[in-house]
Amino acid sequence: MNTYLECIPCFFNQVLQAGERSELSSAQVKVMMDAVGDELKRFPLEASPPEMAPTIQKLYTELSGISDPYKSIKDMSNEKALAVYPELKAIVERSATPLLTAVELACAGNIIDYGAHQDVDVSGEILQILSQADAAIAHEERELFAFDAFCDDLSKAKRLMYVGDNCGEIVFDRVLIETIAAHYPTLHIDFVTRGTPILNDCLVEDAYTCGLHHAATIVSSGMVSPGLIMKNASPEFKALFDQADMIISKGQGNYEALSGIDAPIYFLLITKCKVIARDLGSSMRDLILKKQKL
Repeated sequence: MNTYLECIPCFFNQVLQAGERSELSSAQVKVMMDAVGDELKRFPLEASPPEMAPTIQKLYTELSGISDPYKSIKDMSNEKALAVYPELKAIVERSATPLLTAVELACAGNIIDYGAHQDVDVSGEILQILSQADAAIAHEERELFAFDAFCDDLSKAKRLMYVGDNCGEIVFDRVLIETIAAHYPTLHIDFVTRGTPILNDCLVEDAYTCGLHHAATIVSSGMVSPGLIMKNASPEFKALFDQADMIISKGQGNYEALSGIDAPIYFLLITKCKVIARDLGSSMRDLILKKQKL
């Protein structure tokens, strides 16, 4: 996805939030904003929004000396999500359509994004989204929630790559991956994390903390951006990516980075941004399971 003009204020808001989180002085935050402004002069709108984030993170680390400013928030969101894991499993097990319910839960888990929303009532959001999910999906275009095609492609796949997004929500991803594995026991599943700290995105250690290793092989993408930007991938990761018969791209950052890539991708997210909703052709807070057009 290209960068829209509406994305530019979000870049500066990331700087402001990072500065407030670590109590940087106004002068330090202004230095970061000036540097981002300079970078924007060279930043083409044809680039995806996640490509700006490493610049902001680098500036922040240099000024604050903190390499992972979201560490405490990531730990908290992992803890909150793990607390509801038994409930999530029970919801799926009671469902007449467990795989569909697990997909809906994974979408609901995407609301746990402290990069976009500072205060999230996890249980309340889950209940609200699930109560609306079936009715909302029934009214969505099949293109925006392509569950039948999703199941058909899973049945034919031998290797699935699941590209993770934020901490906390990866517990919901675990429930979906476990459900997929139960339905398709011969399927090999790789779960992909970021390579270094960036916003509240998950790292290898978060995947292990949240138990993803029980359901999938944990793989670091090596990425320093909040989205899987394939032009920056190592040859080894590109080879693994190309081996996948099917890819689940979780969250908005991965959608921004991977939309338009020629690969067998399903985008799984809940729309929290008007720009992305417009790009998808959806409404805000829609549950999305969109197949990449090849």
